[in-house]
Amino acid sequence: MDETEHEVGQGGGFILEADDDLSLEDYDRDSALGDEMSLFSSTASLRSSLANHRDENGRKYHAFKDGKYLLPTDDEELGRQEFQYVLCLATFGTLAFAPLHNIHRVLDVGCGPGFWAVDFADTHPEAQILGVDLAPVQGYAPSNVTFEIDDLEEQWTFSFKFDYIHVMMMTGAFRDWPAFYHQAFEFLNKDGWVEIQDIDFPLRCADGSLPDDSALKKWSDLMMESSEKSGFFLNTCGKAVDMMRDAGFVDIVRIPYKWPLGRWPKGKQAKDLGGLVLDNFTGGVETMSLALFTRFLAWNLEQVKTFSAQVKEDFKNPNYHTYFDMYVTYGRKP
Repeated sequence: MDETEHEVGQGGGFILEADDDLSLEDYDRDSALGDEMSLFSSTASLRSSLANHRDENGRKYHAFKDGKYLLPTDDEELGRQEFQYVLCLATFGTLAFAPLHNIHRVLDVGCGPGFWAVDFADTHPEAQILGVDLAPVQGYAPSNVTFEIDDLEEQWTFSFKFDYIHVMMMTGAFRDWPAFYHQAFEFLNKDGWVEIQDIDFPLRCADGSLPDDSALKKWSDLMMESSEKSGFFLNTCGKAVDMMRDAGFVDIVRIPYKWPLGRWPKGKQAKDLGGLVLDNFTGGVETMSLALFTRFLAWNLEQVKTFSAQVKEDFKNPNYHTYFDMYVTYGRKP
């Protein structure tokens, strides 16, 4: 990093360290969200009857730019995305890290159901928020939020510029991230900010406790292999600083976080967060794997289901001290 860039200390307020006194009963304890957010029972019925969708392996996928997005857009996945959004709020504790002032126009990239856009609009009534996604899955929107269906890997055609461009949990959604950052730079006003909050594969192990022949390790390796074959790489978030710099951004800041997979770490904060992460991946491992493995590894549906069940069993093992790197990275257009 040059003089206009820096990385702050570990985000989240804790360091991952295994809890040697952890019992199986404690490991299986319900997550901190309680019954109201138990495995993705969405509190709002988002539009499951999509205007344009197609069926694949028993799941609904968007039809616009067919095959461009690797996750389903049905109620099951939208419920998981709602849970994941709450998980991100629990992790970061804020909607935005960039030092925002005089914000009038905001772009939410890959807005999904629109949870972040609506929350940001509520806290910034002076701003107009535009949420863009490939699928029409958005629900209620206040008067200062607009949703559009578009592919932001294509040439942007907005008639105005933005003061803030926000990206959350978009790993694996774009093939050409450098091009994205160049377009973001072009469509920001002077002193505008771009910010990405995202996960970085592969799955990591804190102490070598994950066996190479475990289903969990194989799953992480296969996710990397299949994503590389698809062109939708899963390890791009950790490279955001370089891509922002190359696009012309300055004052770049990166804040590293960790998502423990399970309640294995010491400390209530880390343990509770790990429980939420575990719930998210238990409900999402098959969903995340399905299109990648069937389209790019020539697996069939039953193979994915059987293997996903094995991975879920490994999720329950308190002796596997695994986690994902998470990064918040933001930069300013000079």
